[in-house]
Amino acid sequence: MYLTSEAETFLKKCDKSVRGRIVKRLTTLGNDPEAGKPLTAVLAGLRSLRIGDYRAIYEIKNSELLILVIKIGHRKNAYD
Repeated sequence: MYLTSEAETFLKKCDKSVRGRIVKRLTTLGNDPEAGKPLTAVLAGLRSLRIGDYRAIYEIKNSELLILVIKIGHRKNAYD
């Protein structure tokens, strides 16, 4: 699993307990990469993983068998 610099920056800035919940939930993607909801319209091809009030926007790259976490943010602005 890889995180963009934007996702890494968000994790570094957020509260330790929130960071722990997010990291724990992201690690479950290794077993079930399609756990998140598929997105539509402009964000088609991406998926959204719900983590309480936060969302992780990610892409599954099947040819390389990797998950790219593009953005993590509060649900009100995660899709901007």
